[in-house]
Amino acid sequence: MVDAEKLKLVEDRQALELVPTWEAQGWWYLAGAAIIVLIISLFIYSRRNKNFQDPDKEKREAYKTAQSDFAELGEMDPRGMAVGVSLILRGYLARTVKEPALFETHEEFIGRHDSLAELPDDVREETSEFFSKLAELKYGPGKEADPDLAGTDGDIVDVHPVAEGIKAEGKTLLERIHAA
Repeated sequence: MVDAEKLKLVEDRQALELVPTWEAQGWWYLAGAAIIVLIISLFIYSRRNKNFQDPDKEKREAYKTAQSDFAELGEMDPRGMAVGVSLILRGYLARTVKEPALFETHEEFIGRHDSLAELPDDVREETSEFFSKLAELKYGPGKEADPDLAGTDGDIVDVHPVAEGIKAEGKTLLERIHAA
């Protein structure tokens, strides 16, 4: 019959010895480092392009808006034109140089030492003088009390040329501020 000793299974190895082992080679480290660098580079690139905006885009858009606002100003008296021109210029300054002039009174604007700090000195001085002129027209005595606007017989003469002069001066100042 069959010998029981011959049918007995003999294991000459341990089970863990049969499991294949993996040894890292040098190029695996290089591939891993390259993948990490690639991921970081893509992340930085996507964030930079996502946040990138043309710095002059807002300035160009504000300029176009101000020009169209000037074109929409109709015929009006000097006081109304001064208010309209002042709002247009202050709105442009608020958008381009982050100037809070739109939300300040004339006295606050002129009294602030850092107003229009981003503009060159000559443009800053010209802007301050023009805003003072506009304030004079807006808050000064009415046209009835202005002898320059009264005719020889006391009748009020056409005030539209004065208003158009204010509008033209405002446009010129807008050009100078935009070019600065």
